[in-house]
Amino acid sequence: MRRFIKTVILTTLLATTTLHAEPPKNFSSAKRLAGKLFSSNPYTLYCHCPYNKYKKIDLKACGMSDAKQIKRANRLEWEHMLPVSTYIKHYRCGREKLCTKKNGKRYGGRKCCEKIDKSFQQAEAELYNLWPAVGLVNGSRRDYSYAMLGGKESFYGCNFKLDKNSRKVEPDNTAKGVVARASLFMSDKYHIRLSKSQRNMFEAWDKLNPPSQRELNWAKKVAAIEGYSNPYIQRHHG
Repeated sequence: MRRFIKTVILTTLLATTTLHAEPPKNFSSAKRLAGKLFSSNPYTLYCHCPYNKYKKIDLKACGMSDAKQIKRANRLEWEHMLPVSTYIKHYRCGREKLCTKKNGKRYGGRKCCEKIDKSFQQAEAELYNLWPAVGLVNGSRRDYSYAMLGGKESFYGCNFKLDKNSRKVEPDNTAKGVVARASLFMSDKYHIRLSKSQRNMFEAWDKLNPPSQRELNWAKKVAAIEGYSNPYIQRHHG
């Protein structure tokens, strides 16, 4: 009985800590917070693989046993649904060499932006754009854009289509709505340009694949931390 009471108290404290946490200031703190946000429902985005508190992924449970021997397949990573590469050029540090190494060599890009640009740091750490993913899928997806790919084969048993030639990917229907609402939100909040065809596709995915209870619960927790909601999720909640 005492053990049960201790477990309840600990769970309550963890939930309270998560809901009253400060908004993340950088990607590192965002990943720590994201880990807490998904601790009560630990499944990856694209392949729906369960993982434990040690971030060990159960590939067999999600039909990805064929990838078990690939080291990165066993690693949990945090996926920017709208890739950083999509918006880094919106920042001067992403276009120009504004930073300087100790040896005097100048550089730009993501590392520079993480160091000097607070607005980029906020976009990179945006919790509404971060979901857990199988490392192999995250790495293979790279910065490929989303698309409808028709009859392409699945990825190591995961219902995730990837075409290296066109540099495009198509997640399954349960993930399409999630990535659509994240991408549309990021575009609006951080003034990131999407092509007309991409926006139209995301809007269609949003309508056809409304948020699950898992996504609604997660978004509520994110709103408590960030201090604002994602309207593309909120409107489905009514």
